[in-house]
Amino acid sequence: RTPSGQYQPAALFTDRGVRVVSVEGLLSLASGSGAGTGHYGGGAARALLLEGGQWLWPPVEVGHAHELTDLVAPGVVTRVVTLSLKPLVVEVENFLDGGENGHIIERAKPHMAKSGVALKDADKGKAAKEFRTSSQYFLPTTRDPTLEKIDRRVSWLTRIPISHAEYIQVLKYNHLEHYSAHHDYFDPAAYASNQQMLRSVEHGAKNRLATVFFYLNSLVGEGEAPESGGGQTNFPRAATAAYPDGGPPVHDYFDCSRGLSVYPQEGKIIIFYSMLPNGEMDDYSLHGGCDVLFSNATKWSANFWLWNKPYHFVDPARRRATKELTEEWI
Repeated sequence: RTPSGQYQPAALFTDRGVRVVSVEGLLSLASGSGAGTGHYGGGAARALLLEGGQWLWPPVEVGHAHELTDLVAPGVVTRVVTLSLKPLVVEVENFLDGGENGHIIERAKPHMAKSGVALKDADKGKAAKEFRTSSQYFLPTTRDPTLEKIDRRVSWLTRIPISHAEYIQVLKYNHLEHYSAHHDYFDPAAYASNQQMLRSVEHGAKNRLATVFFYLNSLVGEGEAPESGGGQTNFPRAATAAYPDGGPPVHDYFDCSRGLSVYPQEGKIIIFYSMLPNGEMDDYSLHGGCDVLFSNATKWSANFWLWNKPYHFVDPARRRATKELTEEWI
């Protein structure tokens, strides 16, 4: 227990992410009758105990795919493909359609402003542009049927109630704009003098668990090398053949040549986890947004941050979506 917060207890899940909340549910799972319905599919016969109390997609191995039916559209199979074990990064292609990508951009475009940074104690007095040169806007998902539908889809994909989510942070990167390598979680030790931050993360019991990162447009055309356009999301400490246990500490936070890079592709998302299954922060989740290389190009993307505990951006639509998800628990 922390001074102002309680760490979550461990929780049981089926291997498709359905939370097991009763003895009856566990027994039905053992008998094969409680594998879940809807987007979860059937056939699950295992229970997974996650110490951190929230679901993370089991990576298995690089290239492994979990297949989900009816998530994006009826009859469509969505593949959750593992890109990295350390940190845990998965990708889903065609999660958003062209209309949804365009809708997010058009909704955010009039409101874009230079991005800020939550400065750590060691960085106080520095300007945000020393770390980040993009533009951003936090786009509320309320009273917008398209965004409410995306809210619901994100929740069903991640198996995390949408009550745990911030609003969408839409990002715009022009030529040579970037965000140096950073973590999405808030380490209490790095914000020791910021009492408001310490209260918000309950001195370590509450934090950002997962980032669902939307690529809203592509920078290169069909047949062109993705790296020619830049704009990749880079994980400099990701495990590679040279560093199978994860990369060494980073000294140049603008270097995008190490680890794992994921390039923009319209409609694709990646999910990367800032916390480990046991609820501890994952130092290897360090990541950055790399320079856009084409002089006439703009990269549009968005962060969808999900916490390990409920967040305060809750409205009637999010309450309904949360209720719908939790009704699938067994």
